Amino acid sequence: MKKTKKAISILLALVMIMSIFSLSSFAKSDTEEAVTFAAATEKANNYPFILIHGLGGWGQYDSATESYPYWGAGAGMSEGDGDFVKFLKDNGYDAYAVSVGPVNSAWDRACEIYAQLTGTVVDYGEAHSKAHNHARFGRSFEGKPIMGKVWNPNEPLNLIGHSFGGPASRLFASLMAFGDEAEIAATGDKTSPLFKGGHKKAVHSVITLSGCHNGSQIANLIVDPVVPLFLIAVLVHSMCVFGDKPIGFNSDLGLAHFGLTPEGGTGRVKFSLRNIINFMKAKDNAGIDLTVGGSQKLNEKIKMNPETYYYSVSGTVTEENEKGCQVKTHDVAPIFGGTTVLLSMSKGLTIDGIKMDKTWANNDGMVPLKSALYPIDESDNAFSYEKSLVENSIKPGSWYYLEPIYGMDHGDYCGTTDDYPEGYEKFWLGLAEMATIR
Repeated sequence: MKKTKKAISILLALVMIMSIFSLSSFAKSDTEEAVTFAAATEKANNYPFILIHGLGGWGQYDSATESYPYWGAGAGMSEGDGDFVKFLKDNGYDAYAVSVGPVNSAWDRACEIYAQLTGTVVDYGEAHSKAHNHARFGRSFEGKPIMGKVWNPNEPLNLIGHSFGGPASRLFASLMAFGDEAEIAATGDKTSPLFKGGHKKAVHSVITLSGCHNGSQIANLIVDPVVPLFLIAVLVHSMCVFGDKPIGFNSDLGLAHFGLTPEGGTGRVKFSLRNIINFMKAKDNAGIDLTVGGSQKLNEKIKMNPETYYYSVSGTVTEENEKGCQVKTHDVAPIFGGTTVLLSMSKGLTIDGIKMDKTWANNDGMVPLKSALYPIDESDNAFSYEKSLVENSIKPGSWYYLEPIYGMDHGDYCGTTDDYPEGYEKFWLGLAEMATIR
């Protein structure tokens, strides 16, 4: 049994490695119905949209976006050339796609988002950096803020996060509103503005697309045995030892603060087993945050901002059969074939102290429905979006979850298929309207 689990873990590590190279999701999905978005005759605000990619993803600072955008992936669209960011801009919305470390923790990602918005050097925080034994400062974005100008926190943003981009967007909104006491205590007046808080209106809305708010059992299969995550660290580091570009089109793997990748994403580094071991001991990475237990700890750090609207969009490719088991009922991308089955078989297991029920087994190929709807500790503050829309009761500081889209797998949000019900154009305009009509 132990050998079987080890084999599965190594196989899943390879899947994760593949996801770092690309989404590789080209399967057709037979989605059955579109979600219901608010109908708006005119926009009540025109705040910029900041799109935050998931595990292994990339953004506009990476050369990959030019030929194969993470947000769109060449989807069949009548506008936007298969690029959702360009599509939003063509339709009057200001939109940008950040480039955060593909395997970095939610905390490190939040710090990178802030630096890109403000055109500054990434500051991971003195207290956090010491606790996880890595450099405090990272890549410089001086002179190249993502919006072309330095962001003023008094000018609100709309955040859209896919997969692990969901928790990262929530943490960013929390830090902007409430700051972090440990960082303030560590550096006083020299603390990064991100950790000082005081900007409750900085983030108008957070929209998560299959956000992994409560973790995924798949992450536990990769992280708990240690070996798979170690192999990933070795591979990422080795690519930066033997090649000038770590991964062909994805120019920065964002682990320079651990000494595993080059500063700024280009050049080479010297091989260091010590740095790899330190990275493992630090437990400051996406793999840890994405486990069921790691997500619980992360959720304890994140506060709901009473001035921010929270929405979640989810999908599922499984349904319960007559025997009470979750079974795959829709086609998925090849990369999600095995993970879909493993997740569907998790019902009845106890992982990190949590009993897996059918909502943990119901999944989109990578994230269980239980995780995509809303954080567990916000259960009393989460409501049906469709019902709340009818009742005109949507307000900031609460979670609003849309009805799951049956047939939508984890990669479909990134445009890996062109058959979303009624078209991706309507889907993305619906997201934009949902965020801007209030």
